[in-house]
Amino acid sequence: MIQAHLNRYALVALTFLVWASPAFAQEEATAPVEDGPEEQQEALEGEPSGGTEVIEVPPPEPTASESDPSQETDQEAEVESRVPGEQLRPEGEDEMMAGHPVDRGDISFKPGKGVEINSADDDFQLRIRVRVQFLYTLADGDVGPLALDEDDELRQDFRIRRARFIFQGHAFGKNNKYKLEVDPLRSDNVVLDYYLDFTQNKNVSVRVGQYKISSNRQRVISSGNLQMVDRSRVNAEFTLDRDMSIDIRSNDFLEKNKMRYVIGISSGNGLNRFEFSDFGMVYLIRIEYLPLGIFQDYTEVDFERTGPRISIAAGYAFFQNADRDRGMIGAPFPDEGTANYNFAYADVMFKARGFSALTEFALRSGTRNVGPNTIDPDGNPIPIVAPRNGLGWMLQAGYLIPNTRFEFSGRGSIIRKITSDTSLPNGYGATFALSYYFFRHPMKIQADVSQIWDEENFTEGSTVLRIQLQASL
Repeated sequence: MIQAHLNRYALVALTFLVWASPAFAQEEATAPVEDGPEEQQEALEGEPSGGTEVIEVPPPEPTASESDPSQETDQEAEVESRVPGEQLRPEGEDEMMAGHPVDRGDISFKPGKGVEINSADDDFQLRIRVRVQFLYTLADGDVGPLALDEDDELRQDFRIRRARFIFQGHAFGKNNKYKLEVDPLRSDNVVLDYYLDFTQNKNVSVRVGQYKISSNRQRVISSGNLQMVDRSRVNAEFTLDRDMSIDIRSNDFLEKNKMRYVIGISSGNGLNRFEFSDFGMVYLIRIEYLPLGIFQDYTEVDFERTGPRISIAAGYAFFQNADRDRGMIGAPFPDEGTANYNFAYADVMFKARGFSALTEFALRSGTRNVGPNTIDPDGNPIPIVAPRNGLGWMLQAGYLIPNTRFEFSGRGSIIRKITSDTSLPNGYGATFALSYYFFRHPMKIQADVSQIWDEENFTEGSTVLRIQLQASL
């Protein structure tokens, strides 16, 4: 019985081998040699035709997967060989995206401008500049927050007033400009300026980003190019300051060397206040006329000491739903409301033979939109703060003594309320300064003394002495 079962199993196995052996032989004979890896091809090609010797073939080396970064370049090249990408890409794109070498002769340093690096084809430029101001202040009287003031109190302060790092230049051509300015000392507002300029058309250039919007001239002038230690009280009260903006402008309208303009719109939130708002925005226009030709009218000292030059400018801005009493700056309204403000500006800059003068006029007028917070937690009514309506005027002048680095300058300012229903107090100020320019604005020391009055009778106010050293590299 057992022998019968064994015979049956042996017969089945023999039948299977007889049926399968032709199939295996046919599959092995038809396998093409060239389809295998190179090592297997060499082994198979060297096998004798009539022998039965078994040759050990080494396993193929592992190949890189399709996601291997080392193979991506070859894969891209293979794709481009099949479908030429240059036929689909814009003309000149490949050249612009390729490397742009920098020669030693394209790296330079200029005082006040910093280190400048240019690509050999001039399509890319980077300028790096550092500016620092060390300020000592001695104050007597009513200065600063009232909670910290005492009558006849003498106080001092020594600090780094500003520390600026500026990166600017152009990219992808000379008409695509950029600027980034940061101040690491400001914990809340490190980034001051970050904007792009597109100047392909000299009559209609576009600027977008965060920057000083074009309100009054002295605010737009860099703090490093001032005639005195700091700007005027009129600027502090009426300026519109920095904001996220977009505008069209021209630094030489019609290319006649006599006109500039700016027309823009900004968010109204102010410096680094990135938040959703109720469409309370700023709409502005500014026009400048330079009848004797364009000159350096955005620096307050006449280092050129050439013939007469003059710049006359006027501007207007409408600020809808301003949530601070001065617009973008100042204190929030206690009732959490807003104000609609009209701003008007006019200024004149004049220079001749080392003499320079700047005068500015500013006006703010508006109405309040009362907010929802009219009752305090104790149930008492919260006073409605009136709009800060008023006007300001300042005049300053300086003279750079011939053949020296000394300059004497002075400034007077007036701030007046224009209606009885206003929260703006009257104010007056006078400043006298002495400056020594080691190397113009990039390296200078300035000292000024100011008398500030906040009352009609000129009896209450403060006296401030300031000494400031500036270095710009």
